[in-house]
Amino acid sequence: MANSPSGESLISRAVRVLAALADQNPRGRSVRETADIAGLPVSTTYRLLAELEIEGLVTRVEANSGWKHGTRLWELALSGAPLEGLREAAVAAMEDLVANLEVHVSLGILDRNEVLYIERFAPHALTENITAVAGRLPAHATSAGLVLMAYAKQVDQDLLLSRKLKKFTATTLTDPGELRRVLAAIRRDGYFIAPGSIIPESTGVAVPIFGEMGHAIAALTIIVPVSDEAPERFVSHLKFASAGIQRQLGVEPNRGVEFARRTVPSPRHI
Repeated sequence: MANSPSGESLISRAVRVLAALADQNPRGRSVRETADIAGLPVSTTYRLLAELEIEGLVTRVEANSGWKHGTRLWELALSGAPLEGLREAAVAAMEDLVANLEVHVSLGILDRNEVLYIERFAPHALTENITAVAGRLPAHATSAGLVLMAYAKQVDQDLLLSRKLKKFTATTLTDPGELRRVLAAIRRDGYFIAPGSIIPESTGVAVPIFGEMGHAIAALTIIVPVSDEAPERFVSHLKFASAGIQRQLGVEPNRGVEFARRTVPSPRHI
C-alpha cells in the first residue's frame, strides 16, 4: 500500500477525506474545505476524491462543484452490518418510549472512548439533545458512555481513566477515582443518570442492552430537561424496553445481571 512522504498509507488518507465529508451537508464540500478538514494538500485531496468517485464512494454536487458521500458508500456500510440488526431490533421499543413518555430516545454503541449513536427519535424540540445518528460524544461525559464503559473490558476502562478528560460542564465527571466508583455503581444498579454532564440543559438516563456473552453491546438513553426533578422514574421504562430489545436479539433479559455478578471489581478499582 503506497505511503505518503509522512509514512501515512493511502487508506489512511482516503479515510480522512471520507471523514471530512461526514456531516451530510447537502451542498457538499469544496476540495479546499475537504483538504483543510482532512489536513491534506489540496492536490492530494483532489486526486483521492477523483479515485473515490470512480468507485462510487463520493459524488459531486453539480450545482456548486462540492463533494459528498456517494450511495455506494452507504450500501457497503449497511449491507450485512451487525449494527443494522441491532438498530432494527430496537426501533419498535424506541418508538414506544417516545410515544408513551414524550422524551428523546437514542441508541448508542461504544467505539473506543466515544459513544457512536446509530439511531435516535425525538418527539419535539423542548429538550436540548445534541446526539445525532452517526454522531459521536465522549464516553466519560454521557450517561450512555458511562453505562457502556461500566461493562467494558478492564483494559478499556483503564485506558479511558488514564487520559486527561475534558470537563464540559460543572457536573462532568473527570476524576478517575470517582469514575471508578460510578462504574461499580452502574454494574450494581444497571443504569446511570447524568444531569447536565455534556450540556447544562439536559439530563441523560441510560441502561445497557446486553449481548449473548453478557457484555453491553449498546446503551438505550432518554434525554429530559435538567429541571426534571425525578428522572429516575424513567429507569423502569428503559429497563423494560431494553429487555424487549434483547428478546428480539435472542438474548435472555437477565444476561446482564449474571455478567455483573461475575465481574465484581477488586478493591483497588473501587
